[in-house]
Amino acid sequence: MKVINKPAILISWPRELDMFSVFSDRVLENAVIIVDDFIYAESERFENGKSIIKLLGEKVEYVLLSEILGKVKYSVLFSTGGQTFQKKVTYSSYFKYIYAISIGSFIYNFGLSKVFLDVINRPLTGGGKCAEKSGKYPIERAIGNTVIKYPKGLDVNRAQYPESQWKDVFDVYLCHSDIDMGLIINKFPGAECVKIGYPRYDNVPSVKDAKRDIYNEIKNLDTEKPLLLWMPTIIRIKEELIDNIRVWSDIIKNLLSEYNVLISVHPKLAMISSTIISDLEGIGFLVDATKGRNLGVLYQSSDLVLADYGGPVLSTIYMKKKLILLNSPSKKYAQWRRNRMYIDDDVRDDVSAFDIHNGVNLIKQIKINIKYNDSLNRDKLKDKYFGKDCNYEYLREIFSKLIK
Repeated sequence: MKVINKPAILISWPRELDMFSVFSDRVLENAVIIVDDFIYAESERFENGKSIIKLLGEKVEYVLLSEILGKVKYSVLFSTGGQTFQKKVTYSSYFKYIYAISIGSFIYNFGLSKVFLDVINRPLTGGGKCAEKSGKYPIERAIGNTVIKYPKGLDVNRAQYPESQWKDVFDVYLCHSDIDMGLIINKFPGAECVKIGYPRYDNVPSVKDAKRDIYNEIKNLDTEKPLLLWMPTIIRIKEELIDNIRVWSDIIKNLLSEYNVLISVHPKLAMISSTIISDLEGIGFLVDATKGRNLGVLYQSSDLVLADYGGPVLSTIYMKKKLILLNSPSKKYAQWRRNRMYIDDDVRDDVSAFDIHNGVNLIKQIKINIKYNDSLNRDKLKDKYFGKDCNYEYLREIFSKLIK
């Protein structure tokens, strides 16, 4: 197999282009972009490859995964571990299939999967009668000699991060901060880790320029009103989709007369719920569902961010923007918050967070936060979770030596 002495970046989702953009521009030279053009069954991954190619445009060179697989390897491969996989029937996958259609189906049919899900957070069905004989196997080792894990965010599950299968996939782990680095080293003693901060939010335009860009692009934004950026994540628990947007919309819509309320709909949710955008626009909200959106510009343009869980919580902290959190009424999420299961659950000790029954106080707090500046506290909050900014010259030297 031909080995090309260049770094390559595997892109599995459109949003990963934004994740890699600043890092590749500042650290990597002549990096080859590999577009995952495989066809997957999940509805949210429908035509992902076409979307990525469209965002790349004609000026950016790329190769298709389907065309290089089995023919070419790159000396160094960067990947987010974004679920690019091959399907193969192996002894292991076939054994799992037999388990699923027998014991797994029994567990599901008698309602035991819910008990296991509550106790150990796994249903133990193995997919039940819907299981397949083939297994899913990561693609990275087949196209890269040295494989480097690129971080997708600091919104990680303490107990499950890093994923066990990564130990056999990645040689080096890039980390946002000491927090995720500590989790990796604790689970994989001796793992090689490099802190890179949060590159996708570095090198963003000034607040003035970001506002100009967003106000010019998003129709019906009133330049005289402050901009509230609502960044709900997609909340899914074992096939259950929790809509934390509609839960809060009746309360947040009371702010429309005083503020621009721009909702950034998660790309996966836009694929799963075909009416979510039109429904929100019908209420009067402004909606952004742009694939490949430069989130750094979006955050920078805001006067306050409303978030709930996941990436937006830590992204807002990194960007030093004002933040208020909206709790989900889900009992499962309430339990996770109490147990501090995710890193972003800790943030609820540092910023205001509200339950659905406390809408009046939420509205009051938003108005207070918009009026007053607490930049010193926001600086401290970023230092707490991310530490000092990274030196890109130092990072370039590290990866230049690794590639050579």
